Amino acid sequence: MVRLDHWPEPERAIFHSRDGNKLYLRAADPCDPDSERVPVYEGDEVIAVEHISHISHHTTEEGLDGYLLPQRVVPIRQDAGKVFARTLRYGEEDDGRRCHVRPGNDLVIEDLQIQLDYVDEWEGQGVDGYVPLTPILWTWMTFGTHHSDEKRRYLLSAARRLDQAQSLFQRIQDLRQCDPKGAPAVRRAAFELVGATELAVVALGRGVDMCMQAGPAIGASTTVPPDITTNCATVREIRNAYEHIEDRALGRVRSTPHPDALTIFNHDRVLIEGVIEYGTHQLDLTTDVPRIISAMRQFLKDVAGEV
Repeated sequence: MVRLDHWPEPERAIFHSRDGNKLYLRAADPCDPDSERVPVYEGDEVIAVEHISHISHHTTEEGLDGYLLPQRVVPIRQDAGKVFARTLRYGEEDDGRRCHVRPGNDLVIEDLQIQLDYVDEWEGQGVDGYVPLTPILWTWMTFGTHHSDEKRRYLLSAARRLDQAQSLFQRIQDLRQCDPKGAPAVRRAAFELVGATELAVVALGRGVDMCMQAGPAIGASTTVPPDITTNCATVREIRNAYEHIEDRALGRVRSTPHPDALTIFNHDRVLIEGVIEYGTHQLDLTTDVPRIISAMRQFLKDVAGEV
C-alpha cells in the first residue's frame, strides 16, 4: 500500500519507475490489472508518486468564491520531467486512468477543452427535474472568447426569463395539487395560483419572443424549433392579455371594446383543468408548457454553443 499525507486512504501500490536507488511507487488506477509485489532492495529510497485525476476552474486566483467546476484529466505522455495531459471529452469512456507525477516534476495540460453539455450535466448533479439554465450559460460563457457582450447579456436575460417561468409554473402545479383546509385557505391558494399564472405567462412570453428574435438580434444561426414557433402566437396573445390586464378588466383590447377581452378572467379552467384560455387561444399547463420550456432551454443552449 502507498499513501501521502493528504490522501484520504492508502491505495494499492504498483511500480512506477526507478532512478538509481530511488524507487518510485504509484497508486494503482482502476484500469490497472493486479500486479506482482514490487521488490525493494537494501539502500533503496521509496518515494510515493502523486496522482492527479481532476483539475478545477476558478475565476479568481485564490479562495473558493471564484470556483466554477472540476474537470477530469488523463495522461498523454511523459517527457523531460513533465507529464502532459488533456481533459476528458464529454461522453468519452473513462477507465479511471490518472496522471502520476514524480515529486518536482510538472503537470502540463496540453489540450484543454470543455463542452457545454458537460457544464450542463455537472450543474445538474443532485437536481431533480428542471435544471436552471442561467448559471449553466454564465459558467459556459466565462470560458468562451467568441461571445460578444451583447450576446452574453441577451442569452442570460432570456435564460433568466425561462428559469423564472419554469419556477412559477412549478408553483402553479404545486398549488393545483395541494389540499388546503377551510374556505380562507382555499381562497388564498386560488388567488396565488391565478397570480402565479399571470406572471409565469409573462415571463414565458417574453422568453419566447427573445428566442424568435435571436437571429436578427444577436446573429443566431440555430433554427427556432417547432414547439416554439407553433405556439408563439398563442403565448403572445395570452401574455398580452395578462400584461394589459387593466385594459381587459374594462372589456377592451388596446383601448377598444373586444369580445375576447373578458375571457382572460375565466380562471376556473386554470384551477380545475390546468388550461389557460383567452379567446380562441389555449395553453395546457401539463402538455404545451413543458414542451415549450424544454424547446426554449435546448434552443438557448444551442445558440450559446455556436462558434
